[in-house]
Amino acid sequence: MASKIDLVSNALVLIGDSPLTSLTGSSRAQEVANKLYDNIVQNELTKFRWGFARKKAQISLTTDVPVDDEYRSIYQLPTDRLFIIKLYPNQNYQLYGDKLYTNNSGPLYVDYIYNAPENEWPVYFSKMIEYALAKDFATSIRDSVAARQEMAAEYVNASRMARFTDSLQYPQTPIQSNPFVDVRY
Repeated sequence: MASKIDLVSNALVLIGDSPLTSLTGSSRAQEVANKLYDNIVQNELTKFRWGFARKKAQISLTTDVPVDDEYRSIYQLPTDRLFIIKLYPNQNYQLYGDKLYTNNSGPLYVDYIYNAPENEWPVYFSKMIEYALAKDFATSIRDSVAARQEMAAEYVNASRMARFTDSLQYPQTPIQSNPFVDVRY
C-alpha cells in the first residue's frame, strides 16, 4: 500500500519533476503537496460511495435541545465522517455542523464515507489519486498547462476505471419496491 510520500512522489514523476524523499522542507513541490494533498484526497473520497471507505456506526443521542419544534432529537456524528450515505431506520433528518437533527429518539445507525488512511486504499484508488495530484501539481509546480491537460485526461480515465473496479467488489442493492408493477395485480 502506498504512503502519502509515495503518492506525492509518483504524482511529481508523472509531471516530469523529481520525486521527494520528505514532505518537510521549503521546496516548491513540498509546499504545494502539503497545501493541496488533504483537500484533494478528501474531495475524491466524497465523489463516490467507495466500498473501502464505508463505515457503519451507531450514533449517540446528545443532551442538546433543539431550538425549535421542527426536530425533537440531536445526534452526534462520527468525527471521521466525510459524507452520509444512509440512516437506519430511514427517516427525515438535517445536518447542522457535526450534529444530525431528527424526530427519532431511539437507536440510530449511519452508513458513511470516512477519511480512510492511505494504508487502507486499494491500488486502483491510489493510482487515481496520483493522477488527481499530478493534475493539480502540473500548473502549481511545473507551470505547464499542457501537462495539466494531459494529466486531467489521465485522471478522468483512472477515475472511471477505479469506480468500475470498486463497484464490482460490492453487491448492488436491488430495488425492493415496484409500485408500477404492483398496481397491475
